[in-house]
Amino acid sequence: MTSLSSTYPDALVQAPLVVAITGASGSVIGFRFVKAALQMGIPVELVMTEKSLQVIHDELDYKVTGHTEEDKAIRLLEHLKLPSDAPLKFFGNHRLDAPPASGTHLTRGMVIVPCSMGTLGRIAAGIGDNLVARSADVTLKEGRPLVLVPRESPLNQIHLRNMLTLSQAGAHMVPPMLTFYLKDFSSVDGQVNYVLGKIFDVLRIPHQLSARWGQ
Repeated sequence: MTSLSSTYPDALVQAPLVVAITGASGSVIGFRFVKAALQMGIPVELVMTEKSLQVIHDELDYKVTGHTEEDKAIRLLEHLKLPSDAPLKFFGNHRLDAPPASGTHLTRGMVIVPCSMGTLGRIAAGIGDNLVARSADVTLKEGRPLVLVPRESPLNQIHLRNMLTLSQAGAHMVPPMLTFYLKDFSSVDGQVNYVLGKIFDVLRIPHQLSARWGQ
């Protein structure tokens, strides 16, 4: 069986990474991931759920504004202190006509960071009635990497069953666990960078966000 990467190697190098930020706590991880990917030159197609907008405002004191999706992308780049020509596209969660909703649209995969339990349950049940859930479903059916960063504690049996269902379907679970063996473990930046590094590792994307054991 011929893999997608061997069939379209050049296309995949230039393909975007779909990133979704949902209404779970930890929006700083999502924003930092978007910034890191863009700084690496990776095009990002960003989707934010309606519930995430309130969490982002509460946690980061940032309000997503703009009359059009293009305006929102430009203002977000300004907030992240990135050049206006950085390869970022913004799509509303209602946009089921957006490119990530189709399997014919080549991507490097999808990262949902943070991933709420509501979003996780919707994907596990195969309910693709918004762009985040539909894009995740497409990512799985096309055999591309789907990385979920679930942010909840403690976890109940429903959460765990949904995670197992998605793991068995091919998704990767990267919960934002604390680490204590790094020199900068006591800083929030150090912990966030550690989680970002784990996500990029799953995607097989080289990075220097955090030190590795023994180095």
